[in-house]
Amino acid sequence: MCYMLSRQQYLGDAGRNWHPHVMFFVAQAAAKDSDRGANLDASPILASDDAQDRMIVFVIPVRSWSDGTPDTPAAH
Repeated sequence: MCYMLSRQQYLGDAGRNWHPHVMFFVAQAAAKDSDRGANLDASPILASDDAQDRMIVFVIPVRSWSDGTPDTPAAH
């Protein structure tokens, strides 16, 4: 599990300060996107298959940054 709640988060040159979020790392053998509701219409859960590390990364955006301020579109 990983918390990415800081405004100083760095996801790469193109994805800096995306949204505050938590991430769960699950072995591919134990995870199926559809089992967790990931990547479905209107689902807040996103999933990405990391084939090199043989895991699924589940990403769940949250409403507030670590300092308690709300996540807003203007902050990105």
